[in-house]
Amino acid sequence: MSKVLLTAMAGALFAATPAFATDDGGFYVGASIGQFSVDESGFSESDTSFKLFGGWMFNQFIGGDLEYIDGGTVGEGDFGIDSTGFNVSIKGNWPVTEQFDVFGKVGYYFWDADIDVTGNSGQEFNESGSDVSWGIGAGWNFTENLGLIAEYQWFTVEGADSTLWSGGIVWKF
Repeated sequence: MSKVLLTAMAGALFAATPAFATDDGGFYVGASIGQFSVDESGFSESDTSFKLFGGWMFNQFIGGDLEYIDGGTVGEGDFGIDSTGFNVSIKGNWPVTEQFDVFGKVGYYFWDADIDVTGNSGQEFNESGSDVSWGIGAGWNFTENLGLIAEYQWFTVEGADSTLWSGGIVWKF
């Protein structure tokens, strides 16, 4: 069975050889819109979000991202969390074809959350922190400089699991 797996992996590597031929490093910027969700102890809400991002690919396989993420305001009744933050991550990219690539990234999310508890005593307070983040995604390049990106990311905000599904556009320089 291991020979079959080894043969399949070698075949996939051989088929992807043209993707290794170029050095696709460089600077990129983009914007995405999506759905930011918070799920913690029975509280599960989501809101429309957006992010602005930029980064540098050192080569076609390794790069770094910096993102500004506005998670919108997730709330239920008299409780709401308005979160924003910066995510810094290292990105691993796999160019499947000339036009299509998949990636994964791991980093750190520096967040700021305004928490409004108007139902109890009208309390509003601000919390901030930083936590590990990770994400997976795929990109489709229409041209050498312009493409689309779809991504799933996971964060922790104030101890709650938070996710972001997003889709957007990327411009490569």
